[in-house]
Amino acid sequence: MLGYILRRIGIMILTLFVISVITFVIIQLPPGDFLSSYAASLRSQGETIDEAEIEVMRERYGLNQPIYIQYGKWIRGIVTRGDWGQSMSLQRPVKDLIWQRMTLSMVLSVVSLLVGWFVAIPLGVYSATHQYSPLDYLVTFISFMGIGTPSFLLGLVVMFIAMNYMGLNVGGLFSDEYILAPWSWAKVVDLLKHIWIPVAILAFNGTAGGLRTTRANLLDELNRPYVETARSKGLKEGYVIWKYPVRVALNPFFSTV
Repeated sequence: MLGYILRRIGIMILTLFVISVITFVIIQLPPGDFLSSYAASLRSQGETIDEAEIEVMRERYGLNQPIYIQYGKWIRGIVTRGDWGQSMSLQRPVKDLIWQRMTLSMVLSVVSLLVGWFVAIPLGVYSATHQYSPLDYLVTFISFMGIGTPSFLLGLVVMFIAMNYMGLNVGGLFSDEYILAPWSWAKVVDLLKHIWIPVAILAFNGTAGGLRTTRANLLDELNRPYVETARSKGLKEGYVIWKYPVRVALNPFFSTV
């Protein structure tokens, strides 16, 4: 078991290393660098740029060094100091920018997951226990629509409807006045007003897949001997369903987490 865990950790480290190399190389492929683009942008606005100053900045940031040296410094800073570098466009540490966005991404993911489970599990159980009923057909149709519809397409449709017919601001998770404001109760309320759209979109696809998984697994378990034994003891059908086969049918949900 220990050997298996160590192998998986080794594969994970190797995978992250390869991804970091590929990403770093792809970013470096376009001609020029950030300072060249920045200087060209200033020139297009009619400003005068001192080339000597650009070269000094290029040397300060190490942009004049070979790509393997730049990568080595970058990855060494991450591994040894947790330093992801400095964003030259925003003049802020990259680590702060990542955590700022990762926090909201984690909130969206967790809330969408919980909403998807809250909807998928009861509907999947009902669909399996009322097989071929009208509601089962309706739920099956909706679940196939959810599985087959890309999230980005559904997002565009929902954003169009929300903006044009409901008068909602769908440009982000916050209103303009709260984007840079410190956290407060008013900012939390504003977040709740905006977050339901991305949560609904993300949860729709998860709900569709979870519903099909719950229904299929539960149908496999409903006629198992242990379920028939529980029924033969005179237990109520609802108690039997939720006590025994549903627990087994929900295993894929927890293994996914």
